[in-house]
Amino acid sequence: FESGIVLDSKTGNTVGKLVDLEDAAGQDEAMAALGSVEWIVVQTSVATNWQMIPAENLIAAAQASGTKLAFCIDKVGNVGGLSRALELGVDALCVNAAIANDNLWREAFEARRERNKNVDSVPDNISTLSNANLPVVVVGKCWRREIQGTILADRICVDFVQMLLPEEGIWVGSSAKIKVLVLSEAASSLYVPTRPFRVNAGPVHSYVLMSDNTTKYLSELQPGDQVEVYNAINGNSRSVAVGRLKQEIRPCVLVELEAVSGDDIKVKHHSGQVFLQQAETVRLAQEKGSFIRVTDLESISIVGGTKFKNIGGKALEEGRQSILLRITTAGTHVGKTYTGNVEER
Repeated sequence: FESGIVLDSKTGNTVGKLVDLEDAAGQDEAMAALGSVEWIVVQTSVATNWQMIPAENLIAAAQASGTKLAFCIDKVGNVGGLSRALELGVDALCVNAAIANDNLWREAFEARRERNKNVDSVPDNISTLSNANLPVVVVGKCWRREIQGTILADRICVDFVQMLLPEEGIWVGSSAKIKVLVLSEAASSLYVPTRPFRVNAGPVHSYVLMSDNTTKYLSELQPGDQVEVYNAINGNSRSVAVGRLKQEIRPCVLVELEAVSGDDIKVKHHSGQVFLQQAETVRLAQEKGSFIRVTDLESISIVGGTKFKNIGGKALEEGRQSILLRITTAGTHVGKTYTGNVEER
């Protein structure tokens, strides 16, 4: 290490960058260097002593960047956590030979042995990002789940700085792996004026897809953030900035989402859900520009894993409505896609 630069001990060539993790600015510095250097070596400030969360954040961001991560360690207790963070672990652990005791060396060598042993047996879904992890828009099914009582939620309306077409909307969902396209309030109505710049996106906990393919919680959105706006007719996407966010307490319904493997989707069965305001102005995109209003969804109860209409107890396959869904097999960490095992229910 020399003046913040990592040098190859044999050739003297620059191979990376040394980052001091004194505060959040150190993490930002490391993030900015991803993809531009072969290695980033992170050393932790004694005053801060945060390693695990920054390691997870950097591992998630570094995937497919070409940059490897090394963390300096001085505690035995941090070895296991860093070597298996997000199931992937950092690429290297740096030990200061001048201060390391036998226990630290022993744990570090054991971590290296375990990593070398497992390198050829890592499951496909937690190795590296590939085409199999890329998102795909498919035609799935949705229905309203019958529940007891009324769900009151802190609902977010996202107001954009540009007008949206009636067939345009944003991708939201309770899981990063399966999202539904909630359309704009550009459709005309006899009872309320149109709001072509607005999407009634649901409660604060839902994910929303950003223009850079990351996700944020609706509660995290800020004016100026760039959100992906998708056109259900032509499949085109554009980036539009948030102008304002409107949070209010509103009754919501639980909408179940389901996608099954087929000719147009090369993943296994996917299911999830989304909460949306119980309002006629909330529309979900279907094929070729069609839509269904949340208030028109059939209410179906779940009995022993079987779906039934809420009247008569009769099995109701036709109660499931066709819907556009965005599917990916990869989970997220702090909004960034990574390939560890992530289950969201």
